[in-house]
Parts: sequence; C-alpha cells; structure tokens
Amino acid sequence: MKLVKAAILTAFLSMSGLASAELTANIPLDTSRFELMSVSELTSRANQGNDHAQFYLAKRFQKGMGITQNTQQAVQWYTKAAQQGVAPAQLNLGIMYLRGEGVQPNLEQARYWLEKAAARGDNRASYTLALLDEKQQKLVDAYKWYDLASRDGMLDEKVRTKAKGKIGQLALNLSSSDMQKARVQADSWFQNK
Repeated sequence: MKLVKAAILTAFLSMSGLASAELTANIPLDTSRFELMSVSELTSRANQGNDHAQFYLAKRFQKGMGITQNTQQAVQWYTKAAQQGVAPAQLNLGIMYLRGEGVQPNLEQARYWLEKAAARGDNRASYTLALLDEKQQKLVDAYKWYDLASRDGMLDEKVRTKAKGKIGQLALNLSSSDMQKARVQADSWFQNK
C-alpha cells in the first residue's frame, strides 16, 4: 500500500512541475566556483566535508552532468550536504524520496527532509508539502503549508505566487474556522522552527 501511495504521489509531483533545487542566494557562496569545478576537485572537497561541494557533486550525479548518472551516489551526497543543513540538498533529497529516485519511495523520509528545507526558509519545500497534503485530502495542513510558502522573505517569488493562488482555491473548500486553524498552525510552526 505504501508503494502504491508513493507511486501516486510520484506521478502527481511529476505533473506538478517540481524542479530540483539549486543553491541560491540564501546560501552564501560563489556558485560559479563549484559549478565550474572538475568532478575530481568536487569529489576531493566533498570528501573533506565541504557541504557545497557535496551538493554540486550530488547534482552532477543526479543529472549526469560531466559524469555518468548515478542516482544512488546523488542520494549519498545530497544526504551528506542535507545533514549539514544545506536547504537545497534537503529539498532535492526529499523529492528523490518521493519519486523513488536512487532510493525506494519513502513518504516519511521525504516529508522529513522537506520539512527540514522548509524550516530553513525554502518555500519550494513548503509548497511541495502542501501539494502532498492536498493530494491526501489533508486540506487544513495543505493550507498551512501554502500559507508558509506564500510568506514574505521566502526564497522563490514564483512559488510564493502559486501558493497564494492555491490558498484561494482551498478557501473554497474550507470553513473560516479551518482557515484560521491553518493560519495559527502556520504561525506556530514558523515561530518554532
């Protein structure tokens, strides 16, 4: 049954147009330096514990960029970067667990990593969590995550705009008290993250 749910969620997420994360402005680094590094240099730095090198090495393994595609290796390196708090690695790892890319589909692991990325301010993760909850008909929870994804100061303006639209759609199916409950949960989660 878990595999069936994971397959349904994977199909849903594939259709929703979620893309893999890139390191962005909320992570202080010169991205071009890591994007231009050779695989051997990235590997060396990644093995030394450099979280940005781990992220970019994972990305290359995932996409097969300058190296043979190997999603299991991508998961390994994303995990190392994610454990060091790199939000885009946490997001990508969560999505890989949802899709069963390089790992068995695992909704619990996916949610764990997506919540970690959301806690670091990545509204792409909040939006993905909202999509999951909406698909599972957990509309109050979905509203909460869309609310969080739409807040000022979050990462991606396009995601913020899409989340605001989804809030409007969900409002048609929720009572005023349900929406208030979701906002309170969002505020509480935001303050306690």
